[in-house]
Amino acid sequence: MTHQNSAPNNSIRPDELQAQLSIGKDTYYDDLKHLGIKAGKDSKGNAYLTFEQAEQVRALRSYVIESGTRKGFVYEKVEHETNIESSIVKAEESTIETSDSSATTAVVHPEEDIYISETSPTDNINLDNLIRTAQELAARNIAIPSLIATELASNMEFDDLPPDLQEKVRIAQDAANPKKHQPKLIAQTLLKQLRSQRAS
Repeated sequence: MTHQNSAPNNSIRPDELQAQLSIGKDTYYDDLKHLGIKAGKDSKGNAYLTFEQAEQVRALRSYVIESGTRKGFVYEKVEHETNIESSIVKAEESTIETSDSSATTAVVHPEEDIYISETSPTDNINLDNLIRTAQELAARNIAIPSLIATELASNMEFDDLPPDLQEKVRIAQDAANPKKHQPKLIAQTLLKQLRSQRAS
């Protein structure tokens, strides 16, 4: 890339970076937007990113793979006199302590957190897992009222019932134990009949 019309040294083309990270254009542009990065253009009008910008995108991609979201991403760059650079991804702000007094720390905070891409809303969504989670929530919502009602019912007594249900309980109890057919009453009736026959 030494030609005057080519991208500057220490730079990378967007399509090359996308290929390295196995991401599409929509995800790539959403990452740039999240990081507040504006790609440069060479004399031919072709876009490019500096190695530093590319490192930010790589760090963000690693964070998204681990956490499933861009939310909470912080990019930190540490430079030393030896020109060695390292990128550190953290979910929360922290302080970097170093014995090298010449080290400088630059922290880039994204202006906004994007939960779902407007152009590719399903990029980082596992549909099977999402549907299963929704089904489990639905089953829980359906089952809980029944479980609570069953628990309430098991602790209720006759006096807790309204009059109409108390009457239904009495009718059911009478049907299950009809007085007309109780063994004691039947025995007494038979004895009366027997004694009556003897007396006659």
